Amino acid sequence: MNLITINLKKASGIVLFSIGLFATAQASAATCDKATTQADINKCIAAELKAEDSKLNSSYSKLQHGLNKTEKKQLKIVQLAWIDFRDKACKFSTRSSSGGSAHSMALNSCLTTYTQQRRIQLDQEIKNIQK
Repeated sequence: MNLITINLKKASGIVLFSIGLFATAQASAATCDKATTQADINKCIAAELKAEDSKLNSSYSKLQHGLNKTEKKQLKIVQLAWIDFRDKACKFSTRSSSGGSAHSMALNSCLTTYTQQRRIQLDQEIKNIQK
C-alpha cells in the first residue's frame, strides 16, 4: 500500500510538471532566440522549416515558368527524387535522437538545411535561364 502511494505521488508530480511545461510552451512566443524549453525550440525549428519550405515552393514555381513542357516534367521528377533523398538522409542523420524529446528539433533542422540548399540551387537555375 505504501509503495502505491509513493508511485502515485511521483506520477502526479510528473503530470503537474508536464502540464507546467506545456503551459509555458503555449504561452511562449516560440521565437528561436527566446526559446527556453525543448517544446519552444521544437516549435521554432518547425516554423523555420515551414518558412524555408514556402521559399522553396516559390523558387520551384518561378523556375517552372521559365521551362518548356519537357523540362517541367524533368524538374518534377528531379524534385520528387530530391524530396525522397532529403527525407531519407535526415531520417538517417537523426537516428540517434529517435524517440527523444529533441528528435523533432534535430529532424526539422536537418530538413531545413537541405531545403535551404535546394532553394539556393533552384534560384541559381532561375538565374541561368534568365541570362
